[in-house]
Amino acid sequence: MDRLNELPGISFTGYRKITRSLDSQSVDNWLHVTWDGLLALDHFARSSADGGTSGNFLSWCKSEASSAFPFPVAKVAMRESDTVGRNAKLRGERMLPVPETVDADWRVFMQAHLKIGGGNTIAPRLHFYDDYPRSGKVYVGYLDPHLRNPLT
Repeated sequence: MDRLNELPGISFTGYRKITRSLDSQSVDNWLHVTWDGLLALDHFARSSADGGTSGNFLSWCKSEASSAFPFPVAKVAMRESDTVGRNAKLRGERMLPVPETVDADWRVFMQAHLKIGGGNTIAPRLHFYDDYPRSGKVYVGYLDPHLRNPLT
């Protein structure tokens, strides 16, 4: 959290206090996976803003453009299931904060996410909204335990 200012393509709009609570529950690699994901998202946002990349984050991860800041394709989900998208309560949990300049309601449906951890009930996720076409930024609205889904 303290190093996010080093990533000009990323804007964290989530709840820092909740995110910091993961520290006490962290598995060894969560920090590394999170930082690698943030570096990749930052590089993607800056490359996209400069016109050096087209497509979404997943397609960028699959391309040669990501070679300097690779992130595993298997840990990227660009959308939620149709069930989550149609369920008002589950979708509502993924309506995450962004600046008013991005959305007049100050919230967008952040279904794209990185799978930071797995194998336990916490299984952290990093939900993001790709606004590079307009602002050149990727907004991270959630970096916390896995949100509820139809299986939980």
